[in-house]
Amino acid sequence: MKKNSAANRFVWIFLAALLISAAAVIVFLAGKRARSENPALEIENAWLQFRMGEYKQAEKIFGRVVESVHRDSEIHFQALYGLGCALWLKLPSPDKASAEKIFKEIIKTAPNGEYASWSMLALARMLHIVPSDQTPDYPAVRKEYEALYEKFPDHIAAHEAFVYMIGTYLAVCTKESAEIAKTRLDEFIKKHPDSPFISSAWGLYAKACEILGLKEEMLSAKIKSLEKLEIDPTNPKMEKSTVYWEIAVIAEFECGDFETAHKYYGLLMRDYPRDRRNFGAGKAMERMNSVEDKIRMEISVR
Repeated sequence: MKKNSAANRFVWIFLAALLISAAAVIVFLAGKRARSENPALEIENAWLQFRMGEYKQAEKIFGRVVESVHRDSEIHFQALYGLGCALWLKLPSPDKASAEKIFKEIIKTAPNGEYASWSMLALARMLHIVPSDQTPDYPAVRKEYEALYEKFPDHIAAHEAFVYMIGTYLAVCTKESAEIAKTRLDEFIKKHPDSPFISSAWGLYAKACEILGLKEEMLSAKIKSLEKLEIDPTNPKMEKSTVYWEIAVIAEFECGDFETAHKYYGLLMRDYPRDRRNFGAGKAMERMNSVEDKIRMEISVR
């Protein structure tokens, strides 16, 4: 009986040890699975979830990558920035306080890094974007955008910040602010003619000219904005029909430039044959032809 009892104890001890070992292996494997096997692929997937509006899933993936890679690595800051964006923009309950803390951490830890510029832009946007019943603190917003542009003058994030900053001047619709915007835009366009935001810059220049009553310059800037516009074929909302129409209307009614008006009404009708504005475009061309015929007749009579 004693031998059997000892044998039973040995069996139970062996089984207990086996179970403990198995549990340890399971915990170890679970930990391995929780860590990122391919951080770059994980981040790509996280941004995909973010674009689809799956913010909680994106937050989870970004967070896992943050914990899995070396803290000084570029991919760590990339994941940390993504985590900040997911927290800031997630619906219906954004966590702006945590996002702000993350962006400031990136700027403090790697002040000259790639994601410091994007984090500075994010902080400026957080200050700029307010509920519809509130007005942003434009001087404070401009200061943030200006700081980014001055620190990273050739970075795409800084160019985006510059465009937003100019927008704050034009939002108040005064001639004084429009003059400031026009002067700054002129400098930017000369310095960065190949900027990804050059089309937007020309569009804002046109708006400044409109406020200042500079009709010919407004028309020219509108055309340059169109010429620099890059259409994303994957974005169905990006198209040129509205710009064609706006240029044609400005040319016809504001500048009396019938040649340019004919051209852009014609482009609208050619490139967008089902556009509902084509009827108006056709009538406008008939109207201009009639005016031109009358002028020619008057000249011939003389």
